[in-house]
Amino acid sequence: MKSFWPFLFLAAFAFAPIDAAAHPPSDSLAPEQMHMITYRHVFSHNHQRWSLQYRAFEKQAEGFVLPITFSIGHTFHRSDLLRNRGIEDVDTYALGLGFDGYEHLLGGLYVNLGLGVAPGVESIFWQKGDQETRFLIEGTANVGLLYVPFPDLGVVFGFTVLGKLSNSKALGHSIGFGVEVGVNF
Repeated sequence: MKSFWPFLFLAAFAFAPIDAAAHPPSDSLAPEQMHMITYRHVFSHNHQRWSLQYRAFEKQAEGFVLPITFSIGHTFHRSDLLRNRGIEDVDTYALGLGFDGYEHLLGGLYVNLGLGVAPGVESIFWQKGDQETRFLIEGTANVGLLYVPFPDLGVVFGFTVLGKLSNSKALGHSIGFGVEVGVNF
C-alpha cells in the first residue's frame, strides 16, 4: 500500500506561497519581487524525477541574487536497476529547501547556480515481500539557464544540469538534466 507522505508534502507546498504572496510590501520604495512556481522534470540514466518549485527574488536586482527555493518531488527509478538490487518498487518523496542563485544576463535571461538539501521518505518494497520505510536525505547541486520573457506576469522556461547525492538504498548518486516550465507573478 502506498504511503500518505506525498499528499502531506503536496498540501504543505501548496499553501506555502499563498502567505508569501498575500502580503504586499509596507514600503512603496521596497524592490519589487518576482514570485515563481515551476514544474521541473529531470531525466537521468537511472531515474526520472518531477518536482514543483517556489522561489521569489528581486526583479532587475544588481549582481548575484540568492533566493530560497522550496520544492516537493517524486522519483521514478528504472525497473531493471531496482531488480538488480533485489527491490520490487520504490516510492521516494522529498521536500526540498535550497539556495538558487541567479545572475541577470540580459532581457529576461538568468544564469542559475544552486545548492539544496531535500529531506524525505523512501518506501522500499523488496522482492522477498518485505517493506521498509526510511528517512531520506538528498543533497543537490545544479547549474542552468532561466528565461523569464515577461517580468510582471507570464511563463518561465528553464534548462538545468543537476547532480544528486543521497542515502537512498535504490540510487545513492546521479547526474541528469532537467527542463522547467512555470509561471511568474
